[in-house]
Amino acid sequence: MELNINIIIPEIILIALAVCLIVLDFFITDKKKLNTIGICGLVIAGMSVLLGVKNGFALSGMIIQDNVAVFFKLLFILVGIYIFYMGRFFEDRIKGWKGEFYILIVFAIIGMEFLSSSYDFISFYVSLELLTITLYILTAYTKDNPHSVEAGLKYLITGALASGFLLYGISFIYGGTGSTGFGEIAGILRGGGHGLNGFVTIGLVLIILGLTFKISSIPFHVWTPDVYQGAPTPVTALLAAGSKAAGFVVLMRVLFTALGSVKEEWMLFIAVISAVTLIFGNMSAMPQKNIKRLIAYAGIGSAGYLLMGIASASVLGASSIMFYLLTYLFSIAGSFLVIVIFSHVSGSDEIDSYAGLSRRSPLLAATMFIGLLSLAGVPPLGGFIAKFYLFAAVVKEGLIWLAVIGILMAIVSMYYFLLVIKRIYLMEPVVEEKITLEPTTKLMLYGVNIAIIALGVYPGPFTDWFVQIARQLF
Repeated sequence: MELNINIIIPEIILIALAVCLIVLDFFITDKKKLNTIGICGLVIAGMSVLLGVKNGFALSGMIIQDNVAVFFKLLFILVGIYIFYMGRFFEDRIKGWKGEFYILIVFAIIGMEFLSSSYDFISFYVSLELLTITLYILTAYTKDNPHSVEAGLKYLITGALASGFLLYGISFIYGGTGSTGFGEIAGILRGGGHGLNGFVTIGLVLIILGLTFKISSIPFHVWTPDVYQGAPTPVTALLAAGSKAAGFVVLMRVLFTALGSVKEEWMLFIAVISAVTLIFGNMSAMPQKNIKRLIAYAGIGSAGYLLMGIASASVLGASSIMFYLLTYLFSIAGSFLVIVIFSHVSGSDEIDSYAGLSRRSPLLAATMFIGLLSLAGVPPLGGFIAKFYLFAAVVKEGLIWLAVIGILMAIVSMYYFLLVIKRIYLMEPVVEEKITLEPTTKLMLYGVNIAIIALGVYPGPFTDWFVQIARQLF
């Protein structure tokens, strides 16, 4: 068995970080120090991705290190840094806070990192379960809060059902091709030795349905609003930005790489799921009164947009997914950083409580304004460019009807996001007290705002890079 351990140096660093935090948790009483150590460890892991890892295979081809994995690993580490920082504002709200919260986040990021490099159904499933089981615990972490416990239970039940679909689908793919490796399956299907027989078709459908749980799309979407609302806010941000991206990198590996030669068989299926998800997510977001539930339904709609890129089954579609996920990361990171800070001050996540936020903290208001408009796809922000490329990808493949639905739902999303912005800027504040921000917090907020605007005004270098990366999936 060819190990090539040097390929998985970032994951080894993260595992060492998790073990280090477990040991230090016994001796450090100020848990904010664990937070700082965790962020430093994530930065070191990110540097190792950029500088110290060569492309290749590890664990006998079950793990791949390519530019796709590099991008997603950096994305997940960036998510982790923001989640760790959000945890600083959440510690005081949890009775008996323990450092294990940060340890679990590191293990979740390890699962995401391995998912981005999985090149075999076995490594994919093990990595997915590492991530999912960790998220079950994090979702129900505030066990004194009945909403958190309910969210964890719903997430567990839905996840177990989706996991069954995945395992059953993998077994059918193995039965139809005699292999679990993505590259080997692609070669078998291209060579025509087995073709798209009944076993592979059933396995394909079951795997797609199972992965809809991870990306929060129809039909395994029902957990999303309750879990987003009940989970600790940093965990909600992790689910929104990190878990969704992990699901889509796996979808791209499975559908574009392993099953790309039979894309005509699944393109329409994905397109229909995309359309239904778009309509349900955006229409359900309109009457929401809780900001986390609103973003949950908007996140379901975002899964619909990202599935447009999958349905196109093209290099343009794959590169558009990566660009969308990058802009989505900054939009979600900025919005949830505002939510966790505001909740820390006011103790409320209701949309009405955001009335007059612009007078209490212009920076928080501006960050929420930019983040929500980017999610809605308003120019000249990064979200607009991301949706434009997704529309272009499906139109190029003849799925004009799907692009029309996407445009109509983008208009709907502007409506419910503008209702939040209306409260922030046009309504009188319930409390007049100003919200003071630390210099580091201001830096984080300015950073996401500049990134969202830069991706919208000057997307060229990023889109060119993503096109080059996306070619490696086909």
